[in-house]
Amino acid sequence: MADILIIDDDQDFSRSFQRIIERMGHTCSVAHSIREALALMADPGCDLIFLDVNLPDGNGLAHIKQFQAAASMPEVVILTGDGDSDGAALAIANGAWDYVGKPISVSAITLILQRAMAYRASKGAGGRRKVKRSAIIGESPKIMACLETMGKAARSKANVIITGETGTGKELFARGIHENSDTPGKLVVIDCTNLSTHLAESTLFGHVKGSFTSAHESRDGLFKLADNGTVFLDEIAELGLDLQKNLLRVLQERKFRPIGSKEEVASNFRVIAATNRDLRRMVEEGNFRSDLFYRLNGHHIQIPSLRERKEDIPLLAEYYVEKICRENQTPPKQLTPEFLGALAAFQWPGNVREFVNAIAVAVDNAADEPSLFSHHLPIDVRIGIARSAFRPKPEKAQPVVIDPGPLTCPLQMPFVPGGALPQFRDARETVVNQLEKAYLQQLAEQCGSDVAAACERSGLSRARLYELLKKHAVRLR
Repeated sequence: MADILIIDDDQDFSRSFQRIIERMGHTCSVAHSIREALALMADPGCDLIFLDVNLPDGNGLAHIKQFQAAASMPEVVILTGDGDSDGAALAIANGAWDYVGKPISVSAITLILQRAMAYRASKGAGGRRKVKRSAIIGESPKIMACLETMGKAARSKANVIITGETGTGKELFARGIHENSDTPGKLVVIDCTNLSTHLAESTLFGHVKGSFTSAHESRDGLFKLADNGTVFLDEIAELGLDLQKNLLRVLQERKFRPIGSKEEVASNFRVIAATNRDLRRMVEEGNFRSDLFYRLNGHHIQIPSLRERKEDIPLLAEYYVEKICRENQTPPKQLTPEFLGALAAFQWPGNVREFVNAIAVAVDNAADEPSLFSHHLPIDVRIGIARSAFRPKPEKAQPVVIDPGPLTCPLQMPFVPGGALPQFRDARETVVNQLEKAYLQQLAEQCGSDVAAACERSGLSRARLYELLKKHAVRLR
């Protein structure tokens, strides 16, 4: 027997669905909003969630990771009345177990339950496998999802790509993968930004004595030093195309020839690559080899910026204040609510790296004082907080009277004066659909193919924008 949660605002559908699942012998609860579902999730024990896309308080796709971060680690199946291949791809990319359209048959429900429960039994649904975190601090859903992927990558031999803004902790996750694996060798870090073309081959592949003027003795390259270990290619997007070609062959064959040597050398290693750039776009633009990208692209960990996980700031502050005080041999500091509030108000463009430096300065500035306040923070951080406090607030939106005339898709009432009235729900849905389509058409005209600009202009998330575009068959030009 499984514990099932249905999250759908269609009460007739969800009640019927609930009865079907309960007749199968499972326990089933229903929530009609994300907020209601999160309240139900506080009681652990849910095995599977059927999650609608369009909910009154948000888009279901944007909350998949949050639901999966619950103690029982439930599987999530997306329900939608407007299914298409792009929507399915987006759901799976967000971590969904499956993506099914409405109406859903009893046989399909049975098959989904059988497969999901078999999968949970095979992976041991009793709880999340423990991983050594090292200095990875945080309990937010996005960080927990990254840790889950880190654990899976550590248990495999596949290559890994870690992406994220500068300062988010990409090397920490690379070390976490290596430390949680059963690899007996060492982690060898290669900073691709410092690999000059004329020294790269010697650095990576090694050389024999006398192979060039300054080669006074033979020396192993970094790939040989990583034998039975891990190679971490930091900022791999900075490699030139010639070095990318050489690297591809090494990754394919696990063999290379040191400079001046007549024989190839073998080395068994796994590769973790990191970058703060978009490798797929670089491939499209011809700045990164597609074959190398596909060779590297096994597991993918996208580390969130600190701005996206501000709920972790108190944990980070507590950890680093204690660590810095211990290293500096200074008395422990108390974190005041005012200090934590200031940390949360700043945007941290440099992410955790900038955050740690600011904490270190605050501890230094406090000297022998027992508590930390915002005035202990670096001056540039305090200026940033002050400026954000005085940014002009958006004016309250005024009601807008829509003149249907100039719209490419005029709004028409779904009834005529004196005529028969449809149900209010149906009338509202018709008008909202017309408004959505007219708005999207004008948005497409103003923003062209710039998705980021369209999201910023409309205030929609990328997932919700794509969903509406598909729903109304509107394309960004």
